[in-house]
Amino acid sequence: MKKAVGDVFTMNCQTKRTKGVDWSKLPAHLLRQIAELLVVDVSDYVHFRAVCTTWRSAAVDPRRRPPQLPWLLLQHDRTTNRLSFFSLSDAKTHSIRLPDRAGDCHVCLSCDGWLVLKKASSRICLLNPLSRTLLELPPVFNLLRAPQLRRSYPDITSDIMKRYNVRAIAMSSNPRARQQHCTILASFRFMPDLPLLASLRLSDRYSWTLVDHSIMYDDVICIKETFYTVNEAGQVAVFNSRLEKMAVVGSPTRTSIFFRSWRLVESSGELLVLRNVVYSNPTVDRKNPNRLPVYSTDRVEIFRLKSIAGELCLVTAKSLDDQILFVGFGRSFARPAISYPPARRNSIFLAKEYDFMRNDNLLCRIESGEYNFGDQIMEPLPSDRVEDESMGYTSIWHSPSF
Repeated sequence: MKKAVGDVFTMNCQTKRTKGVDWSKLPAHLLRQIAELLVVDVSDYVHFRAVCTTWRSAAVDPRRRPPQLPWLLLQHDRTTNRLSFFSLSDAKTHSIRLPDRAGDCHVCLSCDGWLVLKKASSRICLLNPLSRTLLELPPVFNLLRAPQLRRSYPDITSDIMKRYNVRAIAMSSNPRARQQHCTILASFRFMPDLPLLASLRLSDRYSWTLVDHSIMYDDVICIKETFYTVNEAGQVAVFNSRLEKMAVVGSPTRTSIFFRSWRLVESSGELLVLRNVVYSNPTVDRKNPNRLPVYSTDRVEIFRLKSIAGELCLVTAKSLDDQILFVGFGRSFARPAISYPPARRNSIFLAKEYDFMRNDNLLCRIESGEYNFGDQIMEPLPSDRVEDESMGYTSIWHSPSF
């Protein structure tokens, strides 16, 4: 029989139907073969490890699993405190309950298997929804007490200090496995329009350090202990593990069409810089004026960070080779195209976003879809048929891991 323990189901190895058969006595080599077949789908793998201690010990360390297709976080039901994820692997929606100690919170984004939560108290924490590990981070609004910000923004109030969004976050390592050596770099947007780039070493749990406050940073990423950032002007900065700025790469040629955001993606150890170009005229529902304007993607431009004659530069990409991309707010991923047969070559899966536009600070929705980099055609995402567009919730790509 099944017993619910949180969100993980355990099953007795002996049941009425199989009375006298002890499934925990299956040969270890057979259990390992079964586990290897399930390792590509985290939901099946979790269920396998939850059967009994024998099955759990036969499975390989889940942290050594190869990267799988990401899940798409569709919504957070605050009434039940449950998260709904759409899995591309099985085309099903999975529900995970947040631990009680997470309290009343808002899911901001995802990073390397961890969700970034903002609590009602305005503090942020990291949650691994599978292991249910929760790490609380020091208050972000203490950054606004930095002398250089006080001089530039003398009228900052305590209310403004707590009104911020986490726009992007990157970690140098797994905060659970190497907590003392994990460095976090994050981009914040304080209301109404104050950008901050800040860092935190988990060994110094009570102190964020201000890195920059001159421009908005659209995305940050860490590749082999090197941090990369891209700001709203399209400039890419490179930082070493001590967060010393090593290089700044100028923005690619500007486009005449309206564009809204930049994204960073690691693909086979290489940094890709994406520019999402959208039409300047949004779709407006005149029958329902309360609905937000919807911006549609015209094209996605991709640049590769290359070193030419000893200097870093951005080179226009012509194809994605054998990769497909999952791009969205907070974290984007590249996966081998063969890992998702339904996808066409050069596919880019764009998650739905709600954000403020650059010039007028008005909230709008950015269309989701499967964009083909080759023929520049946009099609609906597989999750669109189960997603409620009225929820007003930014969809987030999440790579589940332990």
